[in-house]
Amino acid sequence: MDTRKKMIIAGVLMSPLVITGCSNSSSNSPENSDPEPGPVVEGVYSIDVTGGLGGDKGGSGGDGNNVSFYKAAGTGNVEMLASGTADASFTRITPDANLGSNPLNITAAITIDVLAGDADEPAEGTPYLVEDDDMLRVSDGNDILSDEDPVTGISVVSGVTLTLGLNYTTYAQISLDNDMSNSGVITTADVDPEIDDLDRGSLRIYPASYVGRAGSRIDTAGMQDSQNGGDVLISANYSIYNHGMIKASGSDSANGDGAVGGYVELYADYLVQNTGDIDNSGGNAANGTAGRGGDIDLAADFGNMYNSGKLMNRGGNGGFGGDGGRVSLYAVGDMLNSGDINAQGGTGSADDGGSGDSIEMYAYGSKLVNTGSILAMGGNTSDMDSDGGEGGDLYVYAEYGPIDRNGAEGGLFVSANIDLSGGDAAAAGYGDGGAGGSVDAQLYGSNYPSEARLAFLGYTDVDASGGDANFGGSAGDVFIFNDSVEANAGVYVPAGNVTNEANIIARGGSVVETADIIPADGGAGGDFNLETEYDYGYINPDLEMVSNKGDVDLSGGSSQASMMDDINRSGATWFWGYNGVKNTGNITANGGTDLSTGTDGYGGYASEVAMYTELGLASNSGNITNNGGNGAYRGGRSDGLMLYGATASNSGAISSNGGNADASLAGSMGGSGGWVEFFSPDGVAGVTHSGTVSHAGGTGETASDDGAFVRGGMCVSGSCKNLEADF
Repeated sequence: MDTRKKMIIAGVLMSPLVITGCSNSSSNSPENSDPEPGPVVEGVYSIDVTGGLGGDKGGSGGDGNNVSFYKAAGTGNVEMLASGTADASFTRITPDANLGSNPLNITAAITIDVLAGDADEPAEGTPYLVEDDDMLRVSDGNDILSDEDPVTGISVVSGVTLTLGLNYTTYAQISLDNDMSNSGVITTADVDPEIDDLDRGSLRIYPASYVGRAGSRIDTAGMQDSQNGGDVLISANYSIYNHGMIKASGSDSANGDGAVGGYVELYADYLVQNTGDIDNSGGNAANGTAGRGGDIDLAADFGNMYNSGKLMNRGGNGGFGGDGGRVSLYAVGDMLNSGDINAQGGTGSADDGGSGDSIEMYAYGSKLVNTGSILAMGGNTSDMDSDGGEGGDLYVYAEYGPIDRNGAEGGLFVSANIDLSGGDAAAAGYGDGGAGGSVDAQLYGSNYPSEARLAFLGYTDVDASGGDANFGGSAGDVFIFNDSVEANAGVYVPAGNVTNEANIIARGGSVVETADIIPADGGAGGDFNLETEYDYGYINPDLEMVSNKGDVDLSGGSSQASMMDDINRSGATWFWGYNGVKNTGNITANGGTDLSTGTDGYGGYASEVAMYTELGLASNSGNITNNGGNGAYRGGRSDGLMLYGATASNSGAISSNGGNADASLAGSMGGSGGWVEFFSPDGVAGVTHSGTVSHAGGTGETASDDGAFVRGGMCVSGSCKNLEADF
């Protein structure tokens, strides 16, 4: 089933709300709106998963985390492009609500009280709730409690506040056979202080559909000092159209702890459209522990999910920073999100910074598009004994869905700034930097593979570096993989191409100059992999090609008096494209330098740069440097470079030299030069080379081997006989 058919089905399923024209609410006329605007500026986005800075008195830099793209959905491409923008725009709709046969129109401010089951009936015409009963009734004045027909739908007009008493001890709950329409404010009473004097009452609404108009509000935010926000749950049998604010934040505290934000969930059996801002952040604390942000769940169980509202559930700032809350968006259908999301941890002034929490997006059966910024950084700390908070993770997942379980997905597209970096510790202190969060984007198809793409559009940089400190943090890895998919009757379909145009920075963190503890190691650089699948590329020679245009830096961090060469090594580069590999970016992957001037000090080794293709051209025109790091006692080795294809071509400058040691230091030795090979089964005739190659061994009291350069099975220079290629 194609996307158009899915949209038709979704529209039919949503029709119970739209076609009920017998509304008893005078405030439910339709509204028209222009489509929500998408981003218009190209080539400005970045991804930051770096580790935070650590202290110089024994602190460690935070580790950078991984960025991973994976697709197994047919012949579409996996791309990180410097140009283009995704489009998550949609038309805001405010449909008429059906309030049913027994509506309640709230036209003046009112508090609906909760009565005990044996209480006297209130005056005729008075709305009321009964303990442990979620049916709202209006008194008929016959002195018999709860014999009236329940209210079927509720309308709150603009400028009016509806306050609900708590019929379930800590929360108010209302079930309606028909819809709720809100143009005003819906709020709750406080929890009985004898039960809990720190909680605002929570709210649970179970309507057929919910319509929140522009300017409306649901408010369960804490109002007193250190009062926790109440939860907000709207669970609709049909659809949710919310264009008003939902506020469930925890309050600040002048003397105690900041309050916790309430949980917010909008769940519909069919469509969810939200343009209202949601704020359930944790409260700040002047002296104590700041509040945690509440979790946010938006879910459309059998329809599309559209969101342009800002989702704010960050942790509060305080002595101890509050953690951010989790955010989850779910749809069986299209998911279009242009709302900014902020789940970052708060700052700490006397203890640790708060951690960011995870942000998750799931779409089944259609496309997923995100253009809202993603913030889940760890909070910084200014306390010299404390640690920075960890960054939260981003998980973006699209797959075939149950509207047609064998149907093709519509693709996954992202154009947004993403910051999941770890928080910093105090520079002059003992604390550790927080680890960065990870980015994981996955796209799957089944049985009917498509040309659906996984594309991050408009990106200039990806930074996964480790943080600097007394001990450097390690960098994260960047993986982009395009896999095959099994179609009907067990037939496999090849994958598409892999393209990267963003600059990739995954440097290991360095030891700071003011480091208090020596010896100290720098961090390792991260790996960078671009891959297609390995088995079915022969089916179509125009598919399964790899291209890199971005500049890359995977170098290890600097150390002081290190006694090992593998701690601050550089990251490895691996490009595999079944039908071709092309690199035009400059790649730097040097081993870390040891800055010690004493009798110790090992430079880090430089990992291999490898570009392989089975049937196509392996082409490089970028300048590639993977030299071993310098060290007073040992220079680091270079693991060299492999350019391997049916044919191969190089016009770049290749430098795979060993690191130098101090020749005046007894016992010092340089690092060995790398093995550089350009290979074609056709020998010299299959390899063109117009660039330069350097593979010198490092200096020291004992100089090391010079490495070798082999072109098309012929030794061009170096100690070819004494070395062996690693295929």
